[in-house]
Amino acid sequence: MGFFSKFFGQKAIDKNEPVPLNTPTDLQRYQEITEVVVVSDALKNELKQKLKQAFENPKSFYDSDNEFILSERGLTFPANANLTAKFVLVDTLIDNDQMAEVDWKEDEEEIRFAINRILNAKDYGFVLTDECKYDDNETFEILELIDTQELKPKGFSLEILDIDSDSYVFTIVTLESHEEVSKMFNHIK
Repeated sequence: MGFFSKFFGQKAIDKNEPVPLNTPTDLQRYQEITEVVVVSDALKNELKQKLKQAFENPKSFYDSDNEFILSERGLTFPANANLTAKFVLVDTLIDNDQMAEVDWKEDEEEIRFAINRILNAKDYGFVLTDECKYDDNETFEILELIDTQELKPKGFSLEILDIDSDSYVFTIVTLESHEEVSKMFNHIK
């Protein structure tokens, strides 16, 4: 026990004690992401309830075979319990066109379609042209080019959430909130 712990009577931290992966602070972080990324108040409320449930009772998002019920991501309980909230967030946003997921080898036409679904769902007042301008590039480069050449000039930004997969999960946010969203996404890697 350290000097200050002895002095203030606080319990020493056992280095062998596991650190909880899903803490109230983590729930707050997910709720903050929901506030910034989601445009619909009804969806914000629904998602916040699901996230609270994911932290308090992750097992409720798995079937009797312990397979994740929101998508076929290969998540199982209890092995992936610490990822439950992240994929509740991702899959709920994808199901409501607030986020999209494209394969690492997706063509530009499909990428534009996915982005336009988000733009329409968030009612941002414009959509991308159907014209494929960057088809000779890799998926990540296409996403970057669309972001810098077409979204940012209109005041919007494409933000990618790393899900440790061979796909890209992303949303579109205003330029004013893009740094905040980027930092939030980095905290839930």
